[in-house]
Amino acid sequence: MLCATDNNYHIAIFMKFPNWLSQRAIQKKETIALIFRSPDQSSESWTYDQLEDEVNHWVSHLQALGVKSGDRVGILLTNQPQYIMLVHALVKCEAIAVFLNIRLTAEELRWQIEDSQAKYLYCDEFNLATAKEIESKIDGLRVCPHPPAPSPNGRGARGEGLINLENIQGIFHTSGTTGKPKAVPLTYQNHFHSAIASTLNLGNHKHDNWLLCMPMFHVGGLAIAWRSVINGTTITLLPKFSEQEVLAAIAVEQVTIISLVPTMLNRLLQHPHWQNLQKLRAILLGGAPASKELIEQCFQLNLPIMPSYGMTETASQFTALLPHEIAFRQGSSGLPLFGNQIRVADVEQNNQEVPIGEVGQILVKGASVMGGYLHQLDHQLDHQLDHQLEDFENNAIKDGWFHTGDLGYCDRDGYLYVVSRRSDLIISGGENIYPTEIESILLEHPAIAEVCVVGLSDREWGEVVAAAIVATSPLSLEEVRNFCKQKSLASYKHPKSIHIWESLPKTASGKLLRQKIREQLV
Repeated sequence: MLCATDNNYHIAIFMKFPNWLSQRAIQKKETIALIFRSPDQSSESWTYDQLEDEVNHWVSHLQALGVKSGDRVGILLTNQPQYIMLVHALVKCEAIAVFLNIRLTAEELRWQIEDSQAKYLYCDEFNLATAKEIESKIDGLRVCPHPPAPSPNGRGARGEGLINLENIQGIFHTSGTTGKPKAVPLTYQNHFHSAIASTLNLGNHKHDNWLLCMPMFHVGGLAIAWRSVINGTTITLLPKFSEQEVLAAIAVEQVTIISLVPTMLNRLLQHPHWQNLQKLRAILLGGAPASKELIEQCFQLNLPIMPSYGMTETASQFTALLPHEIAFRQGSSGLPLFGNQIRVADVEQNNQEVPIGEVGQILVKGASVMGGYLHQLDHQLDHQLDHQLEDFENNAIKDGWFHTGDLGYCDRDGYLYVVSRRSDLIISGGENIYPTEIESILLEHPAIAEVCVVGLSDREWGEVVAAAIVATSPLSLEEVRNFCKQKSLASYKHPKSIHIWESLPKTASGKLLRQKIREQLV
């Protein structure tokens, strides 16, 4: 819109958009929006118009409960239709979703809920016991275990009809380098730009059907929900990843696109019916580095894989390599998606760009990149400084560039090659694990004097957790794992092997030589 004032014209940029789901319910009311396949292989589907009605029942329920604009609502659910409905209902209520990993322990979740200041916690029967345990430890938290009953008049409250792109949609917790998770607030603009950039890269086919078998508490899973509703296409949702269920869904529901982490793809290729993957037009591969062997195997099988690079802080994928580029860009994560920018900088030289082909820290900029970690934004608003922001400064946004901590290089055509994902980070089955969190717990064990946790390469999981330990008395792996369980550490973070050493190599200043220790354990 042009606004005229004193003969000077200014472009007025409005940040409010019509609600994405409501628009689709009008424009594509008979198009299938969601298919849910139960473990017994039965399926249920909703058109956009029907999904809008279900979401409006949720809006009525949330409003009756007292959920207001700006309230933070925790979601502790397995993949199910109600997950998608609740997320869309919170949009209409202008509330903020707090996405919680169902694999974490009650104590780990308690910290995240308190950190995000969630007032409500939605759970299902599988997570009810955990939710109740958390509720008993947090004053004022309200656990809501049941979905709403249908509205008696057939349609619930419509809720807010516009989306302010500047508002925070959800909060995700990602592992922190100091052991405590960091809260990543993503706005509607972050999600919208990510979805549009993905579509411009992939194309938008009328009959696209995106299989969602990743957990929705991860940004890679949630991103599928936004892409589909913005494009007006279909989601086929599975309760969890299962090789048999994924391959059956591809065949029966005519799936065209799927997002996977390398561990998932490895397992699918070992299944007798792996050929169903050849029916797909795109296999997005992210969440962890894919091995050269896996990429080569997919190339030989003519599978349309698209290796990508991204993270929670970038609202999912930031770069992608197209299938036809695999042959001559082996090992690359592709070009930045539309509107995204990448620099590779030498952090020891005032973040100066390094020459083409030289390894440095990956810096990213774009509309899908978060504005800052949650409490960094809080402090900016309060015009305060806090020494507790030390963790943020390790991956700060400076001059509009997010410093990822990842190492890589770009070739002369701008294609990104990731060499190392956040040097200490362990990525096991798509889950991010930081060693310092595990080390701090293990050091509480009376028989452990020193410890260094690293990730070791594993064909199935990508990496597994290993611990080099200086012990004061005999120690077994079982004892270490039981201790981690007692300390409420999620099972996927438990060491899969321990190695008893007389001493751990360190620098002159006493810092662990983590890379040297990793090399000696291989």
